[in-house]
Amino acid sequence: MHKFARFIFVLSFLFFLEVVEAETLDLKKLVKVTRDNNPKCVLYFYYKNDLYCITTTSNAEKPDPQIIGYEKQKIIFDDRAWRAAWGQKTDNIVTVEYVPGNDDIDNWRELITSQFAPGIQDKLTPLQFSEGIIDSLKKSGFKPEVSYFEKSPSRVIFEFRITEPKNMVQDELQMITKGKDGLYILHYVIKEADMGNACRNKWLQNLRNSHPVDN
Repeated sequence: MHKFARFIFVLSFLFFLEVVEAETLDLKKLVKVTRDNNPKCVLYFYYKNDLYCITTTSNAEKPDPQIIGYEKQKIIFDDRAWRAAWGQKTDNIVTVEYVPGNDDIDNWRELITSQFAPGIQDKLTPLQFSEGIIDSLKKSGFKPEVSYFEKSPSRVIFEFRITEPKNMVQDELQMITKGKDGLYILHYVIKEADMGNACRNKWLQNLRNSHPVDN
């Protein structure tokens, strides 16, 4: 299997941090991604209004054993065992990714991603943040099917479905919460065109019961 990657969670903050993050990258290693090509990507970046990726990352295979200490949210999982399989901490974003049991992070079917973006809570509302994600997807040539379940000044919960091309099919629920120190983003995503009502309702409840540790 190709490394169908974690492109959505990167879009969820790089649409407004693209220049800052790009300065830390070797731009020669970036591969432009379109709906017509299929690079074996590990991480995706939204840079100068286009979607790019890298095909290798130094800690993709050997996650930092300290990543669980990066976590900034109290996450409600389902009754399966989930493990922290990948993480990254920078000045601009903290990310921890979880997969069920011994699933391979590079060939995942279900993924939970927890993020904390410090210092932006007064620059972007949760709704503006979500709208930026959807806009980034559309600019990259995707046609997300979007539904909002909650909109308030402090929290947004929404879903977007990517139904084509086949190698990018996924259904994602996302909660964006305004905290005192930043924005908190929690994602549940599955590689299905439609996760179904039972799965959707379960994870909507789990998201709603999760919360930032500073709240």
